[in-house]
Amino acid sequence: MKYCYALSFLFLFITATSFAQSYKEGYAVTLKGDTLRGYFDNSGVNRKPHIIKFKPAGTENITVLTIDNTRYFSINGREPYERYAGPITLDHISEQQVLNERDTSIRLDTVFLKVLQKGEKLSLYSFSDHIKTRFYITEKDGEMPVELGYRLYYNSAKVNVYTGTGRTVNEDTYMTQLYNIALKHNLMTPDMQHKIEWLRYTKSYILEVVNKINGVKK
Repeated sequence: MKYCYALSFLFLFITATSFAQSYKEGYAVTLKGDTLRGYFDNSGVNRKPHIIKFKPAGTENITVLTIDNTRYFSINGREPYERYAGPITLDHISEQQVLNERDTSIRLDTVFLKVLQKGEKLSLYSFSDHIKTRFYITEKDGEMPVELGYRLYYNSAKVNVYTGTGRTVNEDTYMTQLYNIALKHNLMTPDMQHKIEWLRYTKSYILEVVNKINGVKK
């Protein structure tokens, strides 16, 4: 009898532990503006952030939150996600996959952007897929995020004087975008200018500049 009780206790413990690791508390906002509170399947967010299993508080029923019914969701301990409908660039920015021409292809899609920071002057988002990670910004609540532009391609017409061959071109539009925003808010100090001029298209570098624009300390 004691053995049966021990097995039952072990089963309940494993089940509770598995639930605690997989499901995390949070809330979502529907397209209609309703707020839903409950538990999210935390394990699936990185793989498929556009389809999230959700258990409303006080019930064991599992529902599915998607871009078709959800505007925003936040899971405790993670960056929140916000719905976005608009253009997404399709060019590669890896030197191993760079093309011999300037690629301006896009697709119109609806996805969840990861919210990296919501600031008074500037908000920063990201979206990653098998092609690359893109960064988006907004200056006002409610406006559509704009992608921070960055392209990398090989141009055979621009000859490298040292090798006599064409060279790789970096279109660092994102630097100009952030530079203009810093200017608009009278934040163009020598330190800010230095950070933007040496800015890389990565989360840590861009977030550092956005922190300075918003006056946020690390």
